This record gives sequence, structure tokens and C-alpha cells, in this order.
Amino acid sequence: MPNFAGNSIISKAKSMYSKRLFPTDYEELLKFNSIPEIVAYLKKTDKYTNTLDKVMDYSLHRGQLEDLIKKSYFNNVAKLVNFVSAEDRKFYEIDMIKREIEIVLSSLRSIVSGNIESSIRDLPLFFKKHASFDIEEVTKSLSFRDLLLSLQNTRYADVIRPFYAEDPIDVKYTEIEQALFLTYHNIVIDRINKNFKGKIRKNLMDIYQTKVEVDNIIKIYRLKKFYDAPEDEVRRALILENIRMKKADLEKLIKMEDPNEVLFSISQSVYQSYIDEDDYVYIEYQAEKIKYNIARRYMYFSTVPAIVYTVFIFLNEIEQKNIFNIIEGVRYDIKKEDIRKMLIY
Repeated sequence: MPNFAGNSIISKAKSMYSKRLFPTDYEELLKFNSIPEIVAYLKKTDKYTNTLDKVMDYSLHRGQLEDLIKKSYFNNVAKLVNFVSAEDRKFYEIDMIKREIEIVLSSLRSIVSGNIESSIRDLPLFFKKHASFDIEEVTKSLSFRDLLLSLQNTRYADVIRPFYAEDPIDVKYTEIEQALFLTYHNIVIDRINKNFKGKIRKNLMDIYQTKVEVDNIIKIYRLKKFYDAPEDEVRRALILENIRMKKADLEKLIKMEDPNEVLFSISQSVYQSYIDEDDYVYIEYQAEKIKYNIARRYMYFSTVPAIVYTVFIFLNEIEQKNIFNIIEGVRYDIKKEDIRKMLIY
């Protein structure tokens, strides 16, 4: 990538990251008891003022606010990708692919539930200009057959076709979700290998495979803790291809009878320096904290455009999740202290 484009990505990403929400912002947001109050506060922040400037605080409901936050996120990513030349864009498209998968899965959920309106409302429709398929057609799918037709000639049709079922009751959603995200995982690994080499490739693999590794551990813990899932079911839920963890180490975790042993394994692993010293709140918190601390370290110190871009995405996703947790907390009247425990910053 030409130095000008690379420097522009780094400069823009770090500039946008500097406008993130800070601990003081989260403490202020935790004081509020309604969506209008949250909107009014976010309007005053550098990051969300343009996104929320024209909306009426009192008329915005939870779903609309979340859609606008998603739009802000996507627009920030698009600003970075705009600096990338066509020949260098393959790697930088990986976030687009992930968003497309989320749209396909949302449409599939609507087919299974029969609630098409909800699916259309929740999807980031602003994404339609950038997608590799017709968003409107996909979200209007009333059946699995419709969805396949709307996705014809895309990678997604090839992935979901083997799971075709006429009756929505017979749709194996979890298996389809796993197949799509395995496809995404293999695309990311392939594009890192094809587009980078040396230390840059190693660092990108470190960032991404840490995420996959930690997500696998979360799944093992949750499946054992809450579903008492047998070992074969646990294996089917994991990413097992193109991973860093040795098969023997992963098998050891899968075979642990006590879920708390899985949890404890994180505190004794290579990730121990990235987690809080406090007692575990819940496993998802510690997992996100690991990813957050690794991403933040690279954001501060890396001078490689692809790495800065990758961790910028991770850090934005975490901030987005923080805001959604606060919104949900307000909606369900969750204690402020319990909401605070879910926030990563």
C-alpha cells in the first residue's frame, strides 16, 4: 500500500479513536434512566454528535438508537476503507463480509420466527450500498427458498444451500450460523496469509487468532455450564480449522467436567496479563477484556495500517456493545452497578 494511503488510515483511525467514549462518559451515561437522556448526552460527544444531531431526543426508541449507533460504526469503517486502493482492498473488506453474514443470519431468523418486519427494522439498511447482494431482496425473504434465490451467485448461497429445509421448523439455524462464521474465519486467515508477510502477518494472526481462541473458550464454558452439552456437541460449536491452539490443549478444555475449571484456565494462561485482577464477573467480560487490552496496545503503538485498522474495528465493536448494554440496562431497569460490571473500558 502506498505510504500516503497507509499514513492516512493510521492518522484517521487514531483521530477517530481519540473521540471514543471515556470512563467519565460511561459514568455519566449510567446516571440516566431513559433513552431520551442517553440520546441527549451522546449528542454532546464528538463521536456521535453528527449521527444524532437531527433526531428528536424524546421520539427515539431503543431499536432506532441502536441502528444509528451501528450506522456511526459502519460510517467510521467506510472512512478508512476509502483510503485503500482497489488492489489492496481485499483484506480491508473483511469487516464488510462479517456484516453481510449478520444480515443473512438476521433474515434467516426472521424466516424461522415468521417476524419479517422485525428483521427489516433491525438490519443496518445503510449498509445496502456496500453489500455484495441486494439487501432489500434478502430482508424480504419469506422462505429459505427465497433467501437462496436472493443470494444466488454469492459465497453465502453455497454455504447455506446444504442446510436447505422447506419447513422453517426444520431449519438448523445454529449449524448454519457456525458454517457461515467458519467461512468468515477461513477468509480472514487466507487474506492475512496472501496479503502480508513477516512480522505484520504474525501480529495480525496474533490479534485475530487470540479472538478466535478466546471465543472458543467462552463457548466451551457456556455449553458446559448452562446446557451440560456432551463433548461432540461442544466440538461442533467451535472453530477448529486454522487455529493457533494445539489440538491436545483444546481437547483438554473440552473434556473438563467442571465448567469452572475452564474459567480458571484463562487466569493461568498466556492471557493472564490482559485480564482484571478482580474476581471474575462473568466469562464474557474477561474474554472481552482480553481482546480490548490487546487491541488497545496495538492502537497506541502500531504504525502498520492493517493492524491499526483491525484493532480500530475491535475497539469500536466493544464501545458499541457498551452502549447497547447501557440501553438494555435502562430498558429492563437493571441495577447500575450490574450494568457497570458489563462495560469494557
